[in-house]
Amino acid sequence: MDDAAVDVVRRFYTAVADRDMAAAQGCFAADALWHLPGSSPISGDHIGWAAIRDEFLAKLGPLSGGTFKAELLDVAVGEKYVVAIQHATGDFGGRILDITGCQLMRVQDGLIHAVRGHYSDQAQLDAFWEEPA
Repeated sequence: MDDAAVDVVRRFYTAVADRDMAAAQGCFAADALWHLPGSSPISGDHIGWAAIRDEFLAKLGPLSGGTFKAELLDVAVGEKYVVAIQHATGDFGGRILDITGCQLMRVQDGLIHAVRGHYSDQAQLDAFWEEPA
């Protein structure tokens, strides 16, 4: 891994914070996979930029009433993976999100190819993202 791997992770988190989908798209390989565990409306395997954008990222604002934030706390770099450590928060419709998560990322040639989420409280994550009745 090199500085380009850390840079693309930081650029992605900045793009999400700025709600800049064009900048976020530039961080991913065309066939990237984002796996979000759990049973919420945003869980599952999202393959390719269109799925990552439409099935996952685009839903974060509406499902959280615009309150979702993912603060990048640290980036750890190994020989094969980058780990983005984040603090995720949100407060909407009586639902509270306040968890730490790690995104295990495979970065190659300056682009994110795969992401697998791991969270401190999966039940809280799933409950927060449930669509209001």
